[in-house]
Amino acid sequence: MKRYLLVNLLLTLILTACAAEARPTEQGPLHDSYPNDSYPNGDSPSSDTPANWIPAHASAISALSATLNLPPEQITLISTEAVEWRDGCLGIQKMGVMCTQAIVPGYKIILEANSKQYEFHTNKDGSQVIQVESAAVTGSVEEMMIKQLAFNLELKESDISVVGISEVEFADACLGVAMQNVMCAQVVTPGKIVVLEVDGVQYEYHISYDGARVQPATLALIWTREGGIAGFCDSLTVFLSGEVYGNQCRPQPNGTAGTFANLLSATERRQFDAWINKFGQVNLDASNPEGVADRMVLELVLYGNGAGKPNKAEETAMFTWAQDLYQKLYS
Repeated sequence: MKRYLLVNLLLTLILTACAAEARPTEQGPLHDSYPNDSYPNGDSPSSDTPANWIPAHASAISALSATLNLPPEQITLISTEAVEWRDGCLGIQKMGVMCTQAIVPGYKIILEANSKQYEFHTNKDGSQVIQVESAAVTGSVEEMMIKQLAFNLELKESDISVVGISEVEFADACLGVAMQNVMCAQVVTPGKIVVLEVDGVQYEYHISYDGARVQPATLALIWTREGGIAGFCDSLTVFLSGEVYGNQCRPQPNGTAGTFANLLSATERRQFDAWINKFGQVNLDASNPEGVADRMVLELVLYGNGAGKPNKAEETAMFTWAQDLYQKLYS
């Protein structure tokens, strides 16, 4: 199950932030590229050659080739549809998986190998490819949250308890959790609030009613960087439960997600835990003075559980930690 969570969390990135509930706009087949609704077919015998493939085709075929351990020439391209996916998971949402929320133009591609068909979802340039799998996730939403928290923070599942479950109607599609540079559709969204506890520390999750979208809700750190000569427009949101969400709003919102388990070393985890336990809410501002040309705005907020205040060296270390985490998220 840990392998399942790791694979799906890496596919995401998100955090289940906020999204409009509109379904993907499945446009018709690509008539400007293909002469028929089904591609390839007998009316276009040469259209299945690699010379006519778009990058997404090559990416999907390469992915299936690796999965089945087959040479690409034994895989047939059956059909292609242009789609506007509603999230960064390319329309493939699973229980416990976080998806960044943005409209992603791409394709639904059907391939055939060994007399069996396979469906792939891609973005427009083929740099992101996800296979549609029929395997379903079993178990309750609460069980999935326990497994996810255990994976994120490298805990034993037996040490995690459920201390609260309540059914709610969230006021927006963000499941009631606002994040930097993330737009929330103002749509009432039925769901649940699940509160987990480990050694007296509580972790809150907001979950859509069907369990397909999960949003961590216990904030731990927010880091933002804007302006400067390079024109930065970056943000990082870290949740106490181990989820990390990054956003680059230039030239357009570009969210991605990860977890402590995938991004932080043991030393970096211990340092973060020490700050959370030692300090209370800390608001730091390392921005250039007002009026400076190409002014850089650099801010950090830590939501700790303690009561202390950091010294200058600790403040600098926090900024360095957050910036390094952001770079890892996008590397």
